[in-house]
Amino acid sequence: MKRSVAYTLTLLGLLVAGCRETGINNGSICTTEARAGIQINIRDALTGQPAANGATVIAQHNTYIDTLRGFPLADSLTVTGAYERPGIYTIVITKSGYIDWIRPDVVVNRDECHVITVQLEARLERVP
Repeated sequence: MKRSVAYTLTLLGLLVAGCRETGINNGSICTTEARAGIQINIRDALTGQPAANGATVIAQHNTYIDTLRGFPLADSLTVTGAYERPGIYTIVITKSGYIDWIRPDVVVNRDECHVITVQLEARLERVP
């Protein structure tokens, strides 16, 4: 019985300490990390190989414009952006030797703590 009470008090203490660091929002424990609203894997449509290197990726919601970047920077497949910014985005990917890839109406929602990351795959087609 004493062990159970001690365990419960310890757990409660850790929870309270965690709340100070992360914050509580509507009863949910929220972390302090920034989450990407958009994550895009960019591939060559013909080969399926990663094709993010050298690509320019723009996400626009109204007047907000974000240039998505790879993380880590050496990654040649995935780009992310629109950190903690819900909205309805138009995504444009341009890369020399490829046809522009455009995706309108990409909806980024949020829950009580963070945005909910939208994951896309862009298959870039080479210019004929």
